[in-house]
Amino acid sequence: MVKVSLDLEEDLHKAVRKRAIDKGITMKAYLVELIEKGESMEEDESIA
Repeated sequence: MVKVSLDLEEDLHKAVRKRAIDKGITMKAYLVELIEKGESMEEDESIA
């Protein structure tokens, strides 16, 4: 695993943080989930 640092606009940070809290998971876990979902979508598009 590697560590990644992101610079986010404050509004985006708040929105992501709120969604993570609503899901009952950490912001890190939520961001990883979003990235994995995006990767899966890209793979699906390349197959089609």
